Order: sequence, then C-alpha cells, then structure tokens
Amino acid sequence: MMQTFRNNMKAIFFILIFFFVGWMAVTLTGFDDYIIQQNKADVRGMQYAGIVNGENISRSIFDQRIQRTVDLATSQREGASLSAWEIEQLADQVWNEMVNEIVFRKVYQRHQIEVTDAEVIEYIKANPLPELMRAPELQTDGRFDYDKYLAILANPQAGSLVLELERDARDKIPSFKLFLEIASLSKLTEAQIERAYKEREEKVQVNYIRLNTDSLVSDQEVAVSEEEIKQYYEANRKKFDRPEMAALDYLFIPVTPGSDDTLAAQDTLSRVLELLDKGENWDSLALKYSRDQLARSGGDLGWFARGDYNDNRMVDLAFSLKPGQVSKPTVTDDGCQIVRLDSARTRNGKREVKAHRILYTIQAGSKKISELRTRARGLRRAMHDSEQGFHQVAVDSGFTALSTGLFAIGSPVPGIQVSRELLDFVYSAKQGSLSYPLNVYLRDSEGGEVVLIALVVQRKDAGITPLAEAADSIRYRLMLDKKKIKCTELIQTLTADYDQYENLEAFAKAKGMSLVASPEFTRLTGLEGVGRNNAFIGTAFGLPVGRKSGIIETGDNFYLLEVVSRTEADNSRLQQSRDRLVQQLTSQRMQMLFSLFTNELLDKTAIEDLRKIQHPDSLARAMN
Repeated sequence: MMQTFRNNMKAIFFILIFFFVGWMAVTLTGFDDYIIQQNKADVRGMQYAGIVNGENISRSIFDQRIQRTVDLATSQREGASLSAWEIEQLADQVWNEMVNEIVFRKVYQRHQIEVTDAEVIEYIKANPLPELMRAPELQTDGRFDYDKYLAILANPQAGSLVLELERDARDKIPSFKLFLEIASLSKLTEAQIERAYKEREEKVQVNYIRLNTDSLVSDQEVAVSEEEIKQYYEANRKKFDRPEMAALDYLFIPVTPGSDDTLAAQDTLSRVLELLDKGENWDSLALKYSRDQLARSGGDLGWFARGDYNDNRMVDLAFSLKPGQVSKPTVTDDGCQIVRLDSARTRNGKREVKAHRILYTIQAGSKKISELRTRARGLRRAMHDSEQGFHQVAVDSGFTALSTGLFAIGSPVPGIQVSRELLDFVYSAKQGSLSYPLNVYLRDSEGGEVVLIALVVQRKDAGITPLAEAADSIRYRLMLDKKKIKCTELIQTLTADYDQYENLEAFAKAKGMSLVASPEFTRLTGLEGVGRNNAFIGTAFGLPVGRKSGIIETGDNFYLLEVVSRTEADNSRLQQSRDRLVQQLTSQRMQMLFSLFTNELLDKTAIEDLRKIQHPDSLARAMN
C-alpha cells in the first residue's frame, strides 16, 4: 500500500497543488463568500417568497393564495383553464397584495385604524362581490336580486360564504378609512373650483402656423457621431429598459355565417312567434331571445322616421306593418328579427312609427366554424411542410399575410383583440413557432370573428435594449435636438419683420406659409395635433383676442398663433353644475393624494423578492 503511494507521489503532488491553487483563487477573489451568500438566498427562497421590512412572506402561504386565486378565476369561467400568462399575472397580483398587507398593517397601527363588527356587517350588505352578483341563483329576470343576496347572508348554511365576505371586508375597510383620512388633509378652495370651471367652459379659436423642425432643417445639415450616440445611451440606460417583446405575422379566415345558420335563426324566431301566440309576454321573450342592447327594454325602438336607423330593411319592415301587427322572421342588415308595430303618426309632415323588435343575430354555428378550422389546419400543414414558408403559402392560397410589428407581451396585440388562446400562444411560443388555428376578433371597424394562424417572426427578452438596436432611435433624437437649435436661428431670421404685419394671416401670405384655422377648444380638451397642457394651449388662453404670439416651442415643433375669438365661461351657470364639479375635483384630488402617499410609502419599504428561487414542491408542480 505504502509502496503504491510512493510510486504515485508525483501525480498526487500535482493534484494537491491544483486544488490548493483553486482554493486560493476562490478565497482571494471572494467567490467563496458569493457561493455562501447564494446558497443562503436559495435556502431562504425555498422557505420564503420574499421579505418585506424584515418580515417574511411564507412560500407555502404564498403558493396557497395563488392556488385559491387561480381556482376562483377558473370557477368564474365555468371551469375553463387559464393561460400561462394569466396565471403569472394572478401570481403578481397575489404578491402585491401580500406586500401591501405587511406595509399597510403597520400604517393602520400607527394611525390607530380599527374595524368594528358593525362596520363589517354594513360593508358586506352594501358591497356584494362581483362574482355573487353574476351568480344565477341570485338573479331575477336576468338581473341581480338584492333581496336574494340578503336572504343568503341570513341563511345559517352559508356560514363559509359569510366568513369569506368578512375576511374581504376586514381587508378593505382599513384601506378605505386610511384613504379618507389622507384625502381629507386637502380642502378645495373657492378659487380652485372657479378655475376648474373656467378650464372646462372657456373656449378660444385661433389661427396658427406650424414650423416643423424636420421641414426647416434637412438631415444632411446636422451630423451625429457614433461617440455621441454611445454617450447618450450610457447616460440614459434606464430609458431603454423594455419588457419581453414579440412580433407576429398572421393571416385570417373570416367567420361568416352560412345558409344553415340563417335558417337556424329564422327557426328560433318562429318558435318565439308560437310562444307569443300562446300568450307569453313580449318583454320576457325579448329579454330571453333578443341579442340586442334594447333587450332589457323589450326591444323598444321608440318613435322613428325613415333615416333614423341605419338598418333600412328593418325600417321598411316596420313601415309596412299596421298597428298591433307582428312581422314574420325577416333577415335585415342587423340580423334576423321580428318587429311589432305599436303606433303610427304624422308629425311636421313626416310619418313616424313606434315599434318593438326581437333581434336574433345570425352567427356561424359549430358546423361552419369546424369547416373553417379544418381549412386553417390544412393551411398550417402546408406552411409547416413547405420550403416556401408562411408568406408564399398564404399568397398561393389567396390570403394576405399581415404583421403586428413588435409589441410588449401581455399588452394589446396590434390589429387583434387579445383572446386567452392567443395570449397563451404568444406567451409560450419561441421565435419561428407557428400557431394552430385560433378563434379571435379583429380590431378593425367591423371587429368580426376570424380563424387566425400566426407565426412568431421575432422575440426579444426583457431587459436593456442593446446599443445596436437603440442606435437609430438615439440618432433621430440627437438629430432632432440639433435641428431645433438650427431652427431657432432660422425662425428668428424668418420672423425679423413679424411685428410689422397687422395679423398672422398677412404674415403667412407674405412668407408663403400655411395658416391653420382651429376649431373652438378648451384648456381641458386641448387641440388635436397639438395636445394639451403645453405652451401652445397656455399662450392661446393667455393672449387677448387679435394679439399675435411670439415663437412658441411645443414638443418638436415651433408655432406662431393669433387668438381669433374667445367665449368666456358663464359664471352664472356655475351653480347649476357646482355639486357635480366639486364631486369630480374632490375625487381626483383624493385619489392623487392617496397615490402619492402609497408610492412614497412603498419607495421607503425594503422589499426582497425571492419568488424566482424555485421551491422543490413548486418545481415539481410546474413539471407535472
């Protein structure tokens, strides 16, 4: 044994030297402390989701609350599962709630805010939860029945529900009391009320000249070096922090009803006519069958003449009836409907009718949608298998491929109304992924339902935008700044004789400039294309009628303006709207003060977020 050791002494010696040097490197660089600290963070992350002002948030309690929140959200969808993105949003919501609970608990103690049993009872009675207001057992004729709600609260068998409502009340009442306490620190003065009224009611109309920076100075007249771009980037890195981004190319197949769907709508309204013949109430049937905003009023169209409604075929149908007569199911522009004429009259030489309707919109049925999805799956297979790719297959199949451009994941998708399926795909898909057929609605004026196939053409991780990507926007920004400096000099030369002209119109004509006449606007509305709460708006309301302004710099443009007319606020009408105005102003100020208080409080709070350190159980659940 010893002989073997002696024979291998040289090799053992080098191994010892290697480990010694490695140990010294780790120790001298402080890497051993880093490893120890990292291990401590990992251990704490397994026990706690976070630490707020030294108080631990239990990992197990955090996970339990997420699960309860997800279960509640799922139950509100009648068991439909949530997307991965939606679950992450709910997890963030739970985290913020638990942080706020710790932070505000100490504030409540400091302000001696307490909650009495009587306050809890009154709160529960006055504030039914939204999910309870939608519960079928608490509805009467399709509306929330408050008496049924009170009956459930009084039912001894609803003990678990009452306990849940009590917890909700005890969580929210202290926050409401603190809100009122902080908001009460600021009182509205009479001068503030009058100023707010004036901002809403005083109007001006102006003529103006816009001096566009890009038009006055060309790109060739200013130069921006790479070093300037780099310096700006380094000095403003926070401006380039971006969320996770994605870009989609997509095509869609419109979901249009077929002849079978039209027949189905007509059959439904034929059954409604049979029920009416049997003596059933029109208003009840309208509430049950009509797919119309007027359903709650029994489909009351009121008095109308030709031209008052866009659905001309419905108008023609109503005018063809006699008072008391009900039409057959008829397909019009809005859908399939039956119309009941109530009365007719001639007013100011014009015939008018009063009518009710039950409108049943013609929608594509499951058979039609299944056909479209089968077609879309065929397109997807062709795109997946073909070397020509997404765009060529789309063109060859008679479709136009559209693009969303880059958007933040979780924010609205340009051109498409976000659906749960689409959110889930965008959240989890990698660059180059092709979606399966998705049913979504477009964001155009029609807003119609379509079957969509999307390709993820670009994906960018959250973080600081690299300099290479940010360079073009920085160059444009710096060029614009340099152009504005040159513009100031040019405009001063251009307006050297400005004061000699009687009005702005004469100056514009002499210099060959475009003069714009604005509509009337208030301080509150501002002016389209110019904005509000800026130097242009301030000048417009500060000058007397007929006075020309000096050079006004607003945003990236320069302006000259002249006040043409002014409509003063009618102070005699202030008393008529005073109560409503005071209520609005008070609410705005209260919310602003409480928001400032909350933001300042959270800024001073020490928050250590350990959520990203996976607990073994959480990891196992995610894998399952």
